Amino acid sequence: MARQKKYRLSDKPADSAESPRGAPRWLIGIPLLAGAFIAMALISGALLPAVLSTLFNLAWVLVIVLPALLLGLAMTAPVQSCAAIRASIWPDAYRLVLSTALGLGAISLGTLLLGSLHLLHGYWPAALLAAAAAGGYPAARNFFTRMDCSPLKAPLRRQLFWLLPACLPVALLLTAACFPAGSLWHTEGNGYDVLEYHLQLPHQFLLANSTAPVHGNIYSFLPLNIEMLYLILAAVARTVLHNRIIYVLVYGAQLLHALIVLLAGLAVALAPIRMNSAGRIVALLVFLATPWTLVVGSLAYNDGGVLLYGALAFGLALADLDWPMTLVLGLLIGLSVDCKMTSGVLIAVPAAAMLLARRNVAKLAVVTLAALVLYSPWMARSMVYTHTRTSIGNPVFPIFSGTLGRGHWPANLAHRFDRGHRPPPRDAGIAAHARALLSQTVLDRQWSPGIAAYAAAAAPHPGFPSAKTPWPLRLGLIWLLVIPVLALALFTGPSAWLLALCLLVQLAAWLTCTQLQARFSLPFILPLALLFGLAAEFRPKLGLLVRGLLVLQCLFCLLLLRPEAGLFLGPLNPRYRPFIGGIFSLPADWIVDLNGMQFPHHARWYLEGDSAALYMRGRYMYNTVFNRNRLARALAKSGPRGAVQWLQRHHIDYVILDWPEVYRLRKTYGFNPDISPVNIGRMVRAGLQPVPVETLNGIQIFHVP
Repeated sequence: MARQKKYRLSDKPADSAESPRGAPRWLIGIPLLAGAFIAMALISGALLPAVLSTLFNLAWVLVIVLPALLLGLAMTAPVQSCAAIRASIWPDAYRLVLSTALGLGAISLGTLLLGSLHLLHGYWPAALLAAAAAGGYPAARNFFTRMDCSPLKAPLRRQLFWLLPACLPVALLLTAACFPAGSLWHTEGNGYDVLEYHLQLPHQFLLANSTAPVHGNIYSFLPLNIEMLYLILAAVARTVLHNRIIYVLVYGAQLLHALIVLLAGLAVALAPIRMNSAGRIVALLVFLATPWTLVVGSLAYNDGGVLLYGALAFGLALADLDWPMTLVLGLLIGLSVDCKMTSGVLIAVPAAAMLLARRNVAKLAVVTLAALVLYSPWMARSMVYTHTRTSIGNPVFPIFSGTLGRGHWPANLAHRFDRGHRPPPRDAGIAAHARALLSQTVLDRQWSPGIAAYAAAAAPHPGFPSAKTPWPLRLGLIWLLVIPVLALALFTGPSAWLLALCLLVQLAAWLTCTQLQARFSLPFILPLALLFGLAAEFRPKLGLLVRGLLVLQCLFCLLLLRPEAGLFLGPLNPRYRPFIGGIFSLPADWIVDLNGMQFPHHARWYLEGDSAALYMRGRYMYNTVFNRNRLARALAKSGPRGAVQWLQRHHIDYVILDWPEVYRLRKTYGFNPDISPVNIGRMVRAGLQPVPVETLNGIQIFHVP
């Protein structure tokens, strides 16, 4: 496969046959906006005004995105006429997405530099954004004065109305992003990771005026490019709002991540491969109508960055690359790894496989070097903070801690992390891996809902289909077409073969290098969406069937929040307000007015299993399951009375124990067994005082005398 053969299908068969007369295409935007608003009204019900008011936090998002776009246009100016960009159906729109992605990556690394120099306070973050905007302004002005808008002015065709179902998942994505972190998506532990580090770490970095790793939170050693965007967002808001930035941090970050996911969808739809408008619409719908895309996109995760950079990287890997665009491909792969470490095997390795399949060995070397340069700031940071007398430091800590160095970790914690982030052992056999693949993809309703998922979501008392439900009822409907789609797509030319290779490499990487969770398989959606688009173009009748199932899946998106929050033309389920002041407004202090009780603002808290420190204004101590548990160490070393004295020595006023979360983490990651009801009961007999608070769903609060 030395060169791309000429595509067998014409690029725009339907487009070129249209009469130049008729309504312009941009008019499709009116029903799209109206449909999104109606869908939001259906989903939100009486809470629609609160949802719309929360969406005004998009203004904060633009504070980050606009400078990134301007800077990115300057970065892509040297490659604007490259064949890889011109291969897109709308090159200028594709360049806008590419520029925004590169600009966001540059601002992320700039924020890391500011944090390393302790310049997060004051006007330095705003100065960074202003410098990015000023540096990119000349190139942006030149771009917009010459931008080709003819695709928007071309005649409106019937097939473009297939875009209308996309209103439903977009409405769900934006509505869910208006819920505070920690209140949605039970399949993700109600966003536990968001509270534990995706938003907690930017908050702590800002308070400390430093991006140095945080003691007690092992995730702070990982690459955090998307979290750097959340950090600079909060830093700019701090100059205006001073210390009351949680509202902007939570909702601004979630809406920013939702926008990044939508940009990833545009990158898929505008990919520089030969595909007509009908196929691109199918690819976009496959991406947006997948419930996992919406669940992940509405949380302040970093997976959106993986999808955005991955979609752009795979698109360029399919195109004819000159040397400047080869360098851009390397930058995109480096930025994807800067967002999430698993991109190394789910984005970088598949892209490398596609280049090798085309015998582009020299270009692969350039891509690898450029990616390493982009990863080097995080690599250097990790090595500096894991350097010991016996090790120069681990560049990918906490990965490979057993061989490259474990820094401050003892061997048992390194083993616990490795055990919690690896697939089943090899001696489990192929059957165990096959069962995991089926359960986490084909039978997972957040990849594609089956009949049981539709029935459960639409029931008067919505719930979730059980794992005991017969598998034919749990089988995702869209998966029924996967085999014919893949078979027919391979007739369309080399691009489909390369995408199939990409998907196979991703499958192998997911099975061998991850803990086999469905969310980590989400990058599969990138080659799958394009393969669906190619097959739908190749066989229009199959394309009609695919679009019909995708419309059904879009309708399911309307119901996603029913079992989660009791929404859909009705009031919010009361059980979903456990201890957060209001769903669409964040409290000044997490614990104020809890059952009418008042806690002092100057109190110092110790949290076990609980990750609500993000919402607390007071001082607090906590640790993740993979760090040394300080209270457990005190219990093991000095007994219950010594543990109480340890709390007193550290001036702890209150202890919060989230037992359901402790049990969940113990089952999944091996939470320290010394934190148990028996030992806490002994501490109570040694002087720890229970606080009589009810209806906390298994959470206990204790006062330290």
